[in-house]
Amino acid sequence: GHMTEARYAEVLANATDGFLHHVGLDTAYLEGGHSFYTVESHVRYLREVRAGEPLTTTTQVLGADEKRVHLFHTLAHGSSGELLATFEVLMLHVDTDAGRACAMLEPVASRVAAAAAAHADLALPEGAGRRVGEPRPSQKHGPD
Repeated sequence: GHMTEARYAEVLANATDGFLHHVGLDTAYLEGGHSFYTVESHVRYLREVRAGEPLTTTTQVLGADEKRVHLFHTLAHGSSGELLATFEVLMLHVDTDAGRACAMLEPVASRVAAAAAAHADLALPEGAGRRVGEPRPSQKHGPD
């Protein structure tokens, strides 16, 4: 009767796909040998989601350059607006034939840059940049 870990990840990954579609990543772009690969992500599960509850997602571009896009998605209850989960993702643009990172092509490059510029003055969302677990105590290196 509630959303599983896999379903949270699926909904939030769909938000990434929605952003990529918005900036022009389509079948022709993919068939041309270019795509984005996720290189790091972090999901925070904040509230339980019951079956059948309405959901909304929002996306904020935290940063971008010619090869990278850093996104932060929120998952909220569609009626109350209560924050349910967050998903931070860093993606790398790749030449899929060569198997390595490369600069984005047009029109994707311009659209990503425009989205990043539009979001540049937004506050950093709560939870952005977090890591899993507690901070480790500092460790000594070298001789005592």
